[in-house]
Amino acid sequence: MSTLKARWRWLNLVGRRRLVHLPETLAPWQLPLLLIGLGTTLLQHGIQHREVEWEFGAVTCLAMLIRAATIGLQGWLTAQPREFFQENPRPCIIAGAWSIGALILLIFGPVLPVWFSSNRGAALVAWSELFLLLAGAARLLSFVSRTMRSRHPALVFVISFSGMILVGTALLTLPGSLSEKGQQLDALDRLRVALFTSTSASCVTGLVVVPTGGPDANWSRFGQAVIMALFQIGGLGMMTLSTTFALLAGRRLAFQESVAVTEVTEAVTIREVRHLMISIVGFTLACEVTGAVFLSSLWSDLPLGERAFFGAFHSVSAFCNAGFSLTGKSFLGLGGRWQIWGVASTLIIVGGLGFGVMMTFVKAATAAFRESRSERGLFRHRRLTERLTLTQRLVVRTTLVLLFGGAFGYWLLESVGVNSTDPLMTRVSEAWFQSVTFRTAGFNTVDHGALQPATKLFAVGLMFIGASPGSTGGGIKTVAVAISVLSVLSILRGRRNVECHGRQIPDEQVRYAFVIVAMGLACAMLSTLLLTLFERGRFDFLDILYETTSAFATVGVSTGLTSKLNGASQLVIVATMFLGRVGPLTLLVALARTGASAWYQYPEERVALG
Repeated sequence: MSTLKARWRWLNLVGRRRLVHLPETLAPWQLPLLLIGLGTTLLQHGIQHREVEWEFGAVTCLAMLIRAATIGLQGWLTAQPREFFQENPRPCIIAGAWSIGALILLIFGPVLPVWFSSNRGAALVAWSELFLLLAGAARLLSFVSRTMRSRHPALVFVISFSGMILVGTALLTLPGSLSEKGQQLDALDRLRVALFTSTSASCVTGLVVVPTGGPDANWSRFGQAVIMALFQIGGLGMMTLSTTFALLAGRRLAFQESVAVTEVTEAVTIREVRHLMISIVGFTLACEVTGAVFLSSLWSDLPLGERAFFGAFHSVSAFCNAGFSLTGKSFLGLGGRWQIWGVASTLIIVGGLGFGVMMTFVKAATAAFRESRSERGLFRHRRLTERLTLTQRLVVRTTLVLLFGGAFGYWLLESVGVNSTDPLMTRVSEAWFQSVTFRTAGFNTVDHGALQPATKLFAVGLMFIGASPGSTGGGIKTVAVAISVLSVLSILRGRRNVECHGRQIPDEQVRYAFVIVAMGLACAMLSTLLLTLFERGRFDFLDILYETTSAFATVGVSTGLTSKLNGASQLVIVATMFLGRVGPLTLLVALARTGASAWYQYPEERVALG
């Protein structure tokens, strides 16, 4: 036994001496090989997606093999393997998981389920593609996170969403992303459709110029998966994902990065950011998986795989307030189904409330459960409102008013419409769902083109308000509207300060709220003006206002104009969706960075206001 141990030590020492320079030789090739592997993966599924091209597959497997071998040799040759793993957890986990899975596929391939109706080689290619995509996503998120250390956070928002839109456009122009109908378009139309769809998905809007699914679908299953990935990333926000990854990797958060995330996630202190950001991904996945299970029952006539994809797609779309659907007509005629007014509505509301509010509810429910199981003292009982911050109270109360007020307003205005003869419960369920979807989501259970003019104008107001801060939805946000209303009430009451729930809101934030409302109005009106000029009276003005407000607030509902607009008008809608998604966030972070105060002050002089 001692002889075997001595020989093993000798072989280990000799091997280390001979391979000590090999990782240094292979390290510079990691990034080029990663890019080549990602390129071949996209070509594999983008050019054709029926059979495995073994030339592409060999490059993919080789790229992952060299990456895993380099990391493994670096860990083996280092003097402290444990410290090496602690410093590089992400690449070590990816390389180790790929290596174990590759060995299992090569050894036990014949007894494992067959992938792609092919052999173990195809399964190994698919396994390598999966981990190359993970490695590429990790590199991208790390790059965004490092960029925020030296860049303005508002600039990172713009760069992140712009880059995501361009990448999505490139992926959606690949032949493998298009169905047979989509491939009939010429190159320029393909690019225009891809740009519009990528922007709509990245900005979680839901406006489409071609059907996403259904019998006339423009996209293949690969293209639909790309669209789902875009609105999943867009819903959470690339900065949120990059910061979460940085936290999970064990790196400390830079001060600029922490301040930006604090503004977006409603965290009170920078210390809370770490726990909140880690909880966001887990909570999001739990909601989306639960919603997918329930929503999949809507398509019980489809095979299991198709049913699972439909459920996952619509669950992610609802939680991210994206509004994309694979049915070709959204949820038209399904307003009475419990999966729609119950499950889909709940996902939309939860996604539109904001992560900070939902996590507070979870903590409050947990604390209440613990208190119910313990002895009650004089000072132990705390109400839910005592746990909510002022922001969260404004969010909850404004949301409830908008939801129930919106449902009652829709039901009242449409009582004389084309659906007035429907059963009472059907009209109530449709009114509830439209009230939910008008503000954030973009799904529809009725034809919005057939709504009453008063209902459309009422919906424009709900869309303009939108969702809550730190949520997946758009609009000028509920808190900005609440502060504006409170400011008006304070003037009517003769109060100098804006007050709410025993708290005084700083004048600086009141000004910020009015700035956000004013800029939102300016953007929506400018888009409406441009569309009115470009379309030259082809459509009703109210329908154009409906379309532009839906684009600015990233809602996604439409009266049917989107696909009928000319090319210039569609580009205006693209710019409006981008500004509506990035603009408020950029403005919020930019306003949070206060400049140096002036050392002087001008004398006051009152002006006439009316």
